[in-house]
Amino acid sequence: MLSDEQRYLFDLNGYLVVPGVLDTARVARMSADMAAHAVTSPEDGSLEYRFGDFFGWGDDWRELIDHPTIMPLLQEILGERFRLDHAYGMAMRATGDGDLPAGNLHHVAGMFHHACFYVTHGAKMHNGLIVASFALSDTPPGAGGFICIPGSHKALYPTPAEMMRPEDNPLVANVPLAAGDAGLFTESLTHGTAAWTHTGAERRAVLLKYCPHYMQWAGRPMSDGVSGLTERQRLILQPPYVDKREIVVKA
Repeated sequence: MLSDEQRYLFDLNGYLVVPGVLDTARVARMSADMAAHAVTSPEDGSLEYRFGDFFGWGDDWRELIDHPTIMPLLQEILGERFRLDHAYGMAMRATGDGDLPAGNLHHVAGMFHHACFYVTHGAKMHNGLIVASFALSDTPPGAGGFICIPGSHKALYPTPAEMMRPEDNPLVANVPLAAGDAGLFTESLTHGTAAWTHTGAERRAVLLKYCPHYMQWAGRPMSDGVSGLTERQRLILQPPYVDKREIVVKA
């Protein structure tokens, strides 16, 4: 479960950093897997930085589905019967020529029509789409990568267009992460991906996107045909339904 501090910070900001979720050896193995499967950062100036289909690469990747540090947090954020909706990785590098793509900001609070929401009832939070982002490389302050407007997941009014600009925007936070850290955030947070500016290293991250068990965001459910899944991983990859659905995190 969330600690009192984690619960407060997630409610306050709309995101949470969980340090040291993946150890150094595992980060190194996963980086080597990326190289073995020809995952490289895109050409200079490109934003085509996503890769997928990695759950067949081995246990290091499949175990992200129900990582023991992240599962109890998702249990409180999403309930006991959440599902994994979709997943992808990111590989980015700086252009090195000062001509960086601008990045983007998107989403606002209360996008119920788009499966993105954050509401509270009494002392309990209710969420739509939630992201668990596992860092496979360091993200120093100001280097780019994940950006957001903290607290915007609870805003009552639409974000003015001029405040949706990521550049030179005092409302925007560029959240630093160390390799092995995980970031959790609600998709109802105004957020985005800033251009990567760290010329000394690539940005590497793996994003798993979860939602309540009755909801589907992607165009089709994720396949559960990956070999080597545990029973709990299979439950988490099920399509959306409600009746007699099993609990995926048991006390």
